[in-house]
Amino acid sequence: MTNLKKAAAGFAVAATAAAGISVAGAGAANAATPFVHIAGNTVNVHVTAPLPNQTCMGMLVPPYAAADIAGAAVAGGGNLMPIIAALGNNPDVIALNGPGIPGIFQLPMTIPGQDGWLSAQNVPSNIYALAVICMGHAGPMEPHLFPAVVGNPMEAFAGSASGSTGIGGPAAPTDNGTGSSSSGS
Repeated sequence: MTNLKKAAAGFAVAATAAAGISVAGAGAANAATPFVHIAGNTVNVHVTAPLPNQTCMGMLVPPYAAADIAGAAVAGGGNLMPIIAALGNNPDVIALNGPGIPGIFQLPMTIPGQDGWLSAQNVPSNIYALAVICMGHAGPMEPHLFPAVVGNPMEAFAGSASGSTGIGGPAAPTDNGTGSSSSGS
Protein backbone atom coordinates (compact mmCIF):
# COMPACT_ATOMS: atom_id res chain seq x y z
CA MET A 1 0.00 0.00 0.00
CA THR A 2 1.40 3.42 -0.92
CA ASN A 3 1.95 6.11 1.69
CA LEU A 4 -0.93 8.13 0.21
CA LYS A 5 -3.31 5.17 0.48
CA LYS A 6 -2.18 4.50 4.06
CA ALA A 7 -2.75 8.14 4.99
CA ALA A 8 -6.21 7.99 3.36
CA ALA A 9 -6.95 4.79 5.29
CA GLY A 10 -5.95 6.57 8.50
CA PHE A 11 -8.41 9.35 7.71
CA ALA A 12 -11.14 6.79 7.03
CA VAL A 13 -10.57 5.30 10.49
CA ALA A 14 -10.63 8.81 11.99
CA ALA A 15 -13.92 9.50 10.20
CA THR A 16 -15.36 6.25 11.57
CA ALA A 17 -14.27 7.20 15.08
CA ALA A 18 -15.79 10.65 14.58
CA ALA A 19 -19.06 9.02 13.58
CA GLY A 20 -18.92 6.97 16.79
CA ILE A 21 -18.27 10.11 18.80
CA SER A 22 -21.20 11.83 17.06
CA VAL A 23 -23.51 8.93 17.91
CA ALA A 24 -22.36 9.11 21.52
CA GLY A 25 -23.25 12.81 21.57
CA ALA A 26 -26.54 12.47 19.69
CA GLY A 27 -29.20 14.79 20.99
CA ALA A 28 -26.68 17.33 22.24
CA ALA A 29 -27.87 20.90 22.56
CA ASN A 30 -24.82 22.11 20.57
CA ALA A 31 -24.72 25.28 22.61
CA ALA A 32 -20.92 25.64 22.76
CA THR A 33 -19.45 26.79 19.45
CA PRO A 34 -15.72 26.25 18.84
CA PHE A 35 -13.89 28.44 16.30
CA VAL A 36 -10.50 27.09 15.15
CA HIS A 37 -7.50 29.35 14.41
CA ILE A 38 -4.26 27.78 13.13
CA ALA A 39 -1.13 29.88 12.50
CA GLY A 40 2.00 27.92 11.66
CA ASN A 41 2.61 25.49 14.51
CA THR A 42 0.15 27.14 16.92
CA VAL A 43 -3.45 25.96 17.31
CA ASN A 44 -6.06 28.08 19.10
CA VAL A 45 -9.73 27.27 19.61
CA HIS A 46 -12.13 29.96 20.82
CA VAL A 47 -15.16 28.38 22.52
CA THR A 48 -18.23 30.61 22.67
CA ALA A 49 -21.74 30.33 24.10
CA PRO A 50 -21.37 27.30 26.39
CA LEU A 51 -24.35 26.15 28.41
CA PRO A 52 -24.30 26.91 32.15
CA ASN A 53 -21.60 24.74 33.79
CA GLN A 54 -20.47 23.39 30.40
CA THR A 55 -16.71 23.08 29.83
CA CYS A 56 -14.74 22.08 26.73
CA MET A 57 -11.45 20.25 26.17
CA GLY A 58 -9.53 19.80 22.94
CA MET A 59 -7.10 17.28 21.44
CA LEU A 60 -5.13 17.03 18.21
CA VAL A 61 -5.25 13.44 16.97
CA PRO A 62 -2.90 12.30 14.19
CA PRO A 63 -4.58 9.88 11.75
CA TYR A 64 -2.29 6.98 12.66
CA ALA A 65 -3.59 7.14 16.26
CA ALA A 66 -7.16 6.62 15.08
CA ALA A 67 -6.97 2.81 15.33
CA ASP A 68 -6.71 3.09 19.12
CA ILE A 69 -9.73 5.38 19.16
CA ALA A 70 -11.79 3.12 16.90
CA GLY A 71 -11.02 0.16 19.17
CA ALA A 72 -12.05 2.14 22.24
CA ALA A 73 -15.27 3.25 20.50
CA VAL A 74 -16.21 -0.35 19.71
CA ALA A 75 -15.23 -1.64 23.15
CA GLY A 76 -17.05 1.23 24.89
CA GLY A 77 -20.33 0.54 23.11
CA GLY A 78 -20.97 4.20 22.29
CA ASN A 79 -19.74 5.56 25.64
CA LEU A 80 -17.47 8.56 25.10
CA MET A 81 -15.30 8.06 28.20
CA PRO A 82 -13.30 5.06 26.83
CA ILE A 83 -12.55 7.14 23.71
CA ILE A 84 -11.30 10.05 25.83
CA ALA A 85 -9.17 7.64 27.89
CA ALA A 86 -7.67 6.13 24.70
CA LEU A 87 -6.82 9.62 23.47
CA GLY A 88 -5.20 10.56 26.78
CA ASN A 89 -3.11 7.37 26.84
CA ASN A 90 -1.67 7.88 23.35
CA PRO A 91 1.62 9.85 23.44
CA ASP A 92 1.06 11.21 19.90
CA VAL A 93 -2.22 12.88 20.85
CA ILE A 94 -1.69 16.53 21.82
CA ALA A 95 -3.96 18.01 24.47
CA LEU A 96 -4.84 21.67 24.15
CA ASN A 97 -4.37 23.81 27.25
CA GLY A 98 -7.02 26.04 28.76
CA PRO A 99 -6.66 29.23 30.80
CA GLY A 100 -3.86 29.74 33.30
CA ILE A 101 -0.27 30.89 33.46
CA PRO A 102 1.83 29.21 30.72
CA GLY A 103 4.76 27.25 32.14
CA ILE A 104 3.32 27.33 35.64
CA PHE A 105 -0.26 26.03 35.61
CA GLN A 106 -2.92 25.70 32.93
CA LEU A 107 -6.32 24.06 33.11
CA PRO A 108 -6.90 21.21 30.64
CA MET A 109 -10.28 22.72 29.68
CA THR A 110 -12.25 25.96 29.61
CA ILE A 111 -13.84 27.47 32.72
CA PRO A 112 -17.37 26.03 33.09
CA GLY A 113 -20.12 28.21 31.62
CA GLN A 114 -17.75 30.86 30.23
CA ASP A 115 -16.36 31.63 26.80
CA GLY A 116 -12.70 30.60 26.65
CA TRP A 117 -9.64 29.62 24.67
CA LEU A 118 -7.86 26.29 24.24
CA SER A 119 -4.37 26.31 22.72
CA ALA A 120 -1.20 24.40 21.89
CA GLN A 121 2.08 25.94 20.75
CA ASN A 122 5.02 24.34 18.94
CA VAL A 123 2.79 21.56 17.60
CA PRO A 124 4.71 19.16 15.31
CA SER A 125 3.79 19.63 11.65
CA ASN A 126 1.16 17.06 10.72
CA ILE A 127 -2.40 16.59 9.56
CA TYR A 128 -4.63 16.14 12.60
CA ALA A 129 -8.24 15.62 13.54
CA LEU A 130 -8.98 18.36 16.08
CA ALA A 131 -11.52 17.01 18.56
CA VAL A 132 -13.24 19.52 20.85
CA ILE A 133 -15.47 17.80 23.41
CA CYS A 134 -17.83 19.89 25.52
CA MET A 135 -19.51 18.46 28.60
CA GLY A 136 -21.37 19.48 31.71
CA HIS A 137 -24.24 18.42 33.89
CA ALA A 138 -26.61 20.77 32.00
CA GLY A 139 -26.71 18.41 29.00
CA PRO A 140 -25.05 15.55 27.13
CA MET A 141 -21.49 15.61 25.77
CA GLU A 142 -21.05 17.57 22.56
CA PRO A 143 -18.31 16.37 20.20
CA HIS A 144 -16.95 18.72 17.52
CA LEU A 145 -14.44 17.45 14.94
CA PHE A 146 -12.33 19.58 12.58
CA PRO A 147 -9.56 18.73 10.10
CA ALA A 148 -6.35 20.61 11.00
CA VAL A 149 -3.22 21.03 8.89
CA VAL A 150 -0.58 22.30 11.30
CA GLY A 151 2.75 23.79 10.19
CA ASN A 152 4.16 23.77 6.70
CA PRO A 153 1.69 21.79 4.52
CA MET A 154 4.45 19.71 2.88
CA GLU A 155 5.96 18.82 6.27
CA ALA A 156 2.47 18.11 7.62
CA PHE A 157 1.78 15.65 4.81
CA ALA A 158 5.20 14.02 5.31
CA GLY A 159 4.55 13.69 9.06
CA SER A 160 1.13 12.19 8.45
CA ALA A 161 2.38 9.74 5.83
CA SER A 162 5.37 8.59 7.88
CA GLY A 163 3.23 8.16 10.99
CA SER A 164 0.61 6.14 9.13
CA THR A 165 3.26 3.72 7.91
CA GLY A 166 4.77 3.27 11.37
CA ILE A 167 8.06 4.84 10.26
CA GLY A 168 7.87 7.68 12.72
CA GLY A 169 5.65 10.31 14.24
CA PRO A 170 4.85 13.81 13.10
CA ALA A 171 7.48 16.14 11.70
CA ALA A 172 9.13 18.41 14.27
CA PRO A 173 8.01 22.05 14.23
CA THR A 174 10.17 24.31 12.10
CA ASP A 175 10.81 26.70 15.01
CA ASN A 176 12.77 24.03 16.94
CA GLY A 177 10.05 23.89 19.61
CA THR A 178 9.50 20.83 21.68
CA GLY A 179 5.79 20.54 20.94
CA SER A 180 2.92 20.11 23.33
CA SER A 181 2.12 16.83 24.97
CA SER A 182 -0.88 15.16 26.45
CA SER A 183 0.65 15.77 29.86
CA GLY A 184 -0.13 19.48 29.52
CA SER A 185 3.40 20.79 29.01
